[in-house]
Amino acid sequence: MLPRDAAVTAREFATAYLQHDARDGHDASYSDAGQRAARYASADLGAVLSQKRPAQDAPWSALRREQALVTVKVTDVYVPDGAPAPDSSSALARVSYVQATAPKSGPLRREAGQFAVRLSRSAKGWQVTDLPWA
Repeated sequence: MLPRDAAVTAREFATAYLQHDARDGHDASYSDAGQRAARYASADLGAVLSQKRPAQDAPWSALRREQALVTVKVTDVYVPDGAPAPDSSSALARVSYVQATAPKSGPLRREAGQFAVRLSRSAKGWQVTDLPWA
């Protein structure tokens, strides 16, 4: 079973990483979400998440045109089948979620997804250190 505080970190990381506000005066790019998620990540991963990537320009532009607000609800955090059991210093978790995209006009879009996180315990508590298979 995943330690409760590790599950909380995975949940908070996913929420920060997957929510975007493309309305005027809010996020400037996907990297803003990466900067928010970096609070729950190791320094190395946080630096990577905060980078602006040219491949993200087109999908970000589409959200900006819609003036969309993207929210997420984490539905589950658990140890994936076949993963090693968590111990006091490391854990692998799968995060399941539903992401909702609300454009300024038009229908709400919902999409379910999941991803894995590797967590390590440090003096600061649990941190996401890797996004394996991403």
